[in-house]
Order: sequence, then structure tokens, then C-alpha cells
Amino acid sequence: MDSALQILPFTQEDIPAAVELTIAAWNDALADWDKDIARVVCEYSVRYEYQNPALALKIVEGTDMKGFIFASDAGGNAAADEWYSVARRNVTDKEQNEILDMVLFSSHGNEDMVARKMGQSDVMLTFFLSSQKGCGKQLLAAMSKLLKSCGYKNMLLWTDITCNHGYYPHHGFELVDEKAFSKYDNEQPFVVYVYKKRI
Repeated sequence: MDSALQILPFTQEDIPAAVELTIAAWNDALADWDKDIARVVCEYSVRYEYQNPALALKIVEGTDMKGFIFASDAGGNAAADEWYSVARRNVTDKEQNEILDMVLFSSHGNEDMVARKMGQSDVMLTFFLSSQKGCGKQLLAAMSKLLKSCGYKNMLLWTDITCNHGYYPHHGFELVDEKAFSKYDNEQPFVVYVYKKRI
């Protein structure tokens, strides 16, 4: 590991920095969205996927976060859904509300896809993002070590066509499920993939 980079536990206080990383990473995918709505989506995603603080890591260079990874064997985050309900009250535009509802529905539905493939000794990677080449590999290795020490045998995750989903087969993950949703895009289906890797 680069001596300037450190992997540390992710805490509640890291959420704002993680939100900024998410906004930057998803900029192209959310480019046509209202900026305030895009921020709500990014913050909800971070808050919702931060389900188990004991299974949450970040990689930093000095005080700058370069990435984070979350895992959980449970599903959902009631505190994040409560945060979402409050944030949504400020949105009065019908179309923007429909976008937010779609995000909420997708987050829950995609995790359900993963949960159906999980056994008793499996764990779900709920969020994995890095902004610097090489940081993702280090985060994934550190999380694998942590999960193995906790007795997990396999890790699973979902991703979609807007992400670098080719990253996962390249790093030892096997595609175990996929689903196309034609309603999200008139030109091509919106595809969600589920990957699995032995720890």
C-alpha cells in the first residue's frame, strides 16, 4: 500500500465527504437531473447503504477521502429512509418526486435481488466507490480481510450499466444474476447485475 494512503474505519462524520465523492463519480449519470435532486439521491444512497458501521471502511490520503466501501448482512436502513422522507418534503415538483421514488424503489429492489442469492455465510457489499486508481483494489482487499475475519464465506453486490461493472469479473467476481428494465431508457434497457466472490 502507498505509504500516503491509509485504510480506516468509516464513521458517521464521514458521510458528507462520501456524498461529495458520490456526486463527482455519478456526475455523468445525473447530468440531466436537477442539482438539488441529484444531491438528495447521492446523499440518500450513502446513508441507505451505510448499514453496518463495523463493516465500513474508507481510504484516505492525509485528510482527503479517496474512496469507501460498505458491507452488511442485513437489509435496509430505517434511519436513511427517515432522512429521505424529510428531504423529500422540500420537493414540490411532481416529476422530481417521481425520480426520487424511482431511486428509493430501485435501491430496495436491487438489494432484494442480491438477498435472494445470499446464503447464511454470505455478506452484501452495499456501496463501493473510489476516486483514485488503485484505491478500489486496496479497499476491496481490506474489506475481504475484514469479512473473512468475521466468518463470512462469500460477498455479493449489485451494480448496473452506469457503473464500471466490468471491474468485478476482472477482480474475481462471478456474474450470478442480471435483470433488464426497459422502462428506464427508451434507447437501451437499464441492466442491473449481481456478482459474487468467494472470500
